[in-house]
Amino acid sequence: MSDSARVRQRIRVELIPVRYMAEGREAIGHLKNVSRAGVFVRARELPAPGAAVALQFRSPSGELVDARGEVCWTTDGLPDSDVPPGFGIRIHEPPQQYWKFLRWALAQADQGKRDETQAL
Repeated sequence: MSDSARVRQRIRVELIPVRYMAEGREAIGHLKNVSRAGVFVRARELPAPGAAVALQFRSPSGELVDARGEVCWTTDGLPDSDVPPGFGIRIHEPPQQYWKFLRWALAQADQGKRDETQAL
């Protein structure tokens, strides 16, 4: 797998509540997936692509994760109306807590794959 593919690899997470601030508004959403490059947030209020965003959530271990980034894309205008609303964020200079959370998510994904293999 290439370095750029590793950065883009998305890891599904159980809808973790996230508070975010963008365009002068604060709102609540849920993390849907994470990667080395950023996160996807399910939310009803969608900031515009290019908007600066601050987000905050608690990892499953209870550690507070504060991160900042930029909205790269939203589901607004996608042809598939079954796609839940949300937006992708590129994280700028991820803090140490984000890396710890990402390692946890990777471990969970690996465990899920092992469980599936054992079930076969």
